[in-house]
Amino acid sequence: MFRTATQAALLTAITLFGASPSASAQKVVVPFDFESKFDQGRYGQIVGDLLWQKLKREGGFIIPEAMADVRDFCEMNALRISPDTPLERMAKIVREDFQADIAIWGAVERAPGASGEIYDLVIKCVDFSDAQNPRVIYDKSARTNSVSEIPHLYVQEMLNALYERPASGPRPVDPIAEENWSKNPNLILGGDFERAVGGVPVGWEPTAGQDRQPLGRLVAWAVDSADPDNHVIRFTFGADVGDTTGVMYYSLPFQVQEGATYRFQCRWRTTGPSPKVFIKCYDEMPSEYARAGSATASPGERRNPTAPAPRATPSRSPSRTAPRSGSASAIDWDRMRECYRSQQNLKGPANTWNVHTEDFTPRHTQYTPQWGRVMLYAYLGAGTVEFDDVVIKQIIPPSPGEGKKDPRRSMESNVTIREMEEAERGSREGQGESPQK
Repeated sequence: MFRTATQAALLTAITLFGASPSASAQKVVVPFDFESKFDQGRYGQIVGDLLWQKLKREGGFIIPEAMADVRDFCEMNALRISPDTPLERMAKIVREDFQADIAIWGAVERAPGASGEIYDLVIKCVDFSDAQNPRVIYDKSARTNSVSEIPHLYVQEMLNALYERPASGPRPVDPIAEENWSKNPNLILGGDFERAVGGVPVGWEPTAGQDRQPLGRLVAWAVDSADPDNHVIRFTFGADVGDTTGVMYYSLPFQVQEGATYRFQCRWRTTGPSPKVFIKCYDEMPSEYARAGSATASPGERRNPTAPAPRATPSRSPSRTAPRSGSASAIDWDRMRECYRSQQNLKGPANTWNVHTEDFTPRHTQYTPQWGRVMLYAYLGAGTVEFDDVVIKQIIPPSPGEGKKDPRRSMESNVTIREMEEAERGSREGQGESPQK
């Protein structure tokens, strides 16, 4: 009988939370898999697992020992819980079948007619402690702009309501950043695509796509169909490309400072395929690690797979934040390695111009971002994607102490590379090995 098994699981959960069976103040919360008809419930199970993990991490409530317990019982008893399930029915399931107090359930479905990762989401959280007067803690229906909004916005809002804590407000406006956004120059030469030489926009590469095809095929400099006085960059491709490699197009390099905050903005329009933008930043490797006899090429271009890869080694540049001198045309890309990437997910309706704005801060623990490039990208299905008015401006300069930190392998680690090398050297010496010079 599931009820007995569930009670045993709940007692185990009490122990896990460090509470005793007499701690009657703790309520029992049951998260259910969300309904997701578009993929036969797969994504709904992902949301259910997400809810269970977050409840376990937050603590404060008794939860089933595993989502599998809830899932198996619902399957054995043919329970199909959806946003349309009446509260009276939910009260019976929660109170009688699960011996619980609070339920979390809902649905997540692909938004009809929308491209990419846009979902219609329903989240419900109801306290059935008083069966005659259930208390709605959270009830929201929304269309997401990106899949990341599900855990980071709506699930977080629900948890804030469940734990009765104030919701976090929007980040306050920085007047200095806004002033710099207004007055600082655009680092992207030709971001408006209004000037071109031989069909190649000024400030952008003459080839596009994974195989670096000349412009005019997958990517073309074109007149805006709605405004003959405006030019755009237009991606046009079939499903054979959109569902495999997609199409990319790079700007020419621009200088960046590590630790500075930049703001990216662009306009975009799609007939269906999904657009994204990647801002990639690079550091220069010492010359002894450059590939001998290799032709200069842009990072991201397909290379000879038999060619030796450059060795990864820390940059020894004198300053981590000072702007670099020199021309972008003189960059030896064989000595550059990508050390930072900002992925910007563009979300909005099809067949209309949308505006995307997002800040980013190039930073790396071991290397020093010196140069940046914008990579426009489109994929999934067949159709047309257009970009225009690409802007990057520095809005907050790096802090004075930005270049004083010791190199580390990861942003998540407090252990420096020097400490790792010293520990390894000490380990070798402890094993009787002679230290390497």
